Amino acid sequence: MEMTWHHTPLPEGTAAAWHGPTLTHPTRPKLVFHHATAVGPRCYAPYLKALAQDYDVMALAMRPLWADAPPPDPKWGWDLFGDDLIHWIEATQEAPVLAVGHSIGAATLAMAATKRPELFKGLVLIEPSGTTRRQALLLGLLPYGMRLRLGPIKDALSSPTRWPSKEAAFADLRASKAFRRFDDQALHALLEGLLVPCDETVPQGTAEVALEYPRAWEAHLYASAPHTLPTLTRLSVSTEVIRGRPSLYMDASIEAKLKAKRPDFRFTHLTAHGHMMPLEAPIPVAEATRAALARLAA
Repeated sequence: MEMTWHHTPLPEGTAAAWHGPTLTHPTRPKLVFHHATAVGPRCYAPYLKALAQDYDVMALAMRPLWADAPPPDPKWGWDLFGDDLIHWIEATQEAPVLAVGHSIGAATLAMAATKRPELFKGLVLIEPSGTTRRQALLLGLLPYGMRLRLGPIKDALSSPTRWPSKEAAFADLRASKAFRRFDDQALHALLEGLLVPCDETVPQGTAEVALEYPRAWEAHLYASAPHTLPTLTRLSVSTEVIRGRPSLYMDASIEAKLKAKRPDFRFTHLTAHGHMMPLEAPIPVAEATRAALARLAA
């Protein structure tokens, strides 16, 4: 199944969205997908193609992947991506839509739905990320430049972005603890979406491939991570949550508080998989997503 890029002018840049083949069957619903930090829609190809068995899938790339987007600004928070999603839906979709988000994509999808609930028929939030209230307060007390020197954020800025070959990039990722749960097939699929050919400014022979997602944006989003529980609890749109193993990206205390405040949310736990589950295990996660979407659409 081939997927193609579509471009839409928005107030602050030209949005890019990866579309599956549009079918004209009148009962085939449309589905919007919002991705995680440091990856783009192409990284989710096996997962999105599995969803496309039942839906016309459109995956909006966040502004770090737009050709004409400005660089990150310390004043910007995650809600910027929620606003981009609202503008794109208004420009391209017949609302309300079903929508799925992963990690920051789930958190910013929730932000968009709290602002404009009439645009959404139902939400599936996969591992919605964010900080605890205490973590957000501590981040807010630090100057922005100091936040960029914190361990995980500093590591993101100092990690490799170019490799002499796809094989070298694969070897680097395979050695990383972050990808220890990925089998080789899933890791190769991820790399196909992560990498682009190096541009002509790189001296010939030094590097062949590079990351598409800018490290500066990745670090900025980690440094500006908000406490998202209040947003999640305010949702008025029908919502299902898919969770993996406990992780730093969605603290167990946040899940417990969300369950207490929103007993109407249905939770599906796939504890064999981690935070990156749609990339790590695309087929079982797609099956769980399709089951959730079917309940929301009923």
